[in-house]
Amino acid sequence: MGASEIKIGSLLTKDEFRELTASNDPIAWCHLALRIGIHAGLLFAMIRAWEGGFPALAFAAFYINAGLWQFAGYAGIGHELFHKKVFSRKLLNTLFFKLFSYLTWNNPSYFEKSHQFHHASTFHEDDIEIYRDFPLDWLGASRLVLLDYQSLCRRILYALCNAFGYEAYFGKGIRLRLMPPERREAQSDAISMLALNTSCLVLFFLATRSPALTVMFFITPFVASLPNRVLALAQHIGLEDHKDESALLFSRTVNLPVPVAFFYANMNYHAEHHLLPSVPYYNLPKLHDILNAKLKMEREEKEFGYLFTRDFWSSVAVSARSEGKAGA
Repeated sequence: MGASEIKIGSLLTKDEFRELTASNDPIAWCHLALRIGIHAGLLFAMIRAWEGGFPALAFAAFYINAGLWQFAGYAGIGHELFHKKVFSRKLLNTLFFKLFSYLTWNNPSYFEKSHQFHHASTFHEDDIEIYRDFPLDWLGASRLVLLDYQSLCRRILYALCNAFGYEAYFGKGIRLRLMPPERREAQSDAISMLALNTSCLVLFFLATRSPALTVMFFITPFVASLPNRVLALAQHIGLEDHKDESALLFSRTVNLPVPVAFFYANMNYHAEHHLLPSVPYYNLPKLHDILNAKLKMEREEKEFGYLFTRDFWSSVAVSARSEGKAGA
């Protein structure tokens, strides 16, 4: 069977399809509670260490929390909530999707449009979710390891402009355009985002009475983003030649350690996700095993060590250079 001829019905029985696409609320709630508990524990450790006169320990807890918080957004559980299969009730998926979007300074209205397009037209020139702009210079890499101040400034500026009914465009300077009527929901989302984050910052300051801790809390979504960005790159990098074929060829599966896969919401099974987006993230390993047992074809599956190889980073460099030429 050719890659472009793959049909879900030829791979899965009706019972397998029904089981794989079914949401499991107990698992979803347990996973969500575990995530929240880990973040709350790290925040508590940060505060207590700071108040106890151990700034190095406070910074360690802050940095670990920030790195894990990167996966609350669209390269993690926020993305899965968008697909509305984490919980069985659509309302719960939508509620938590918006909540995690706001807390990671992302506007859900824009992601809804861009991600639908990404699934329908992966590698199209207008597919903004194909990460081609990974920084290869030392300053850019330092931003991703430490504080991505560029992303911080842009996202907050986007939110402010959207809240006032404008869209911001970066290039040679900043351009503002009045938000078209069909995107007015993005304005209410931006207002909600600003209101929620402002409230969280005020409450955090009132609880800790520490400007330093409050600043650390504020910049958390923009710190230690390198692992998140690398995993996002690994989803499709170097596979553009297969864009007109099966998702199993233009998307890549990377076998990760279980704790990393958990926070990443199993998006390392990215070929399986693109093949069947209706499968909740906690069922993707089952789909992966079924495909391995039934499907006899070469496809993109790599081990965790692939992310540290010359081949991977050569693909990143080629993609970044081609993007630079296109934007010149």
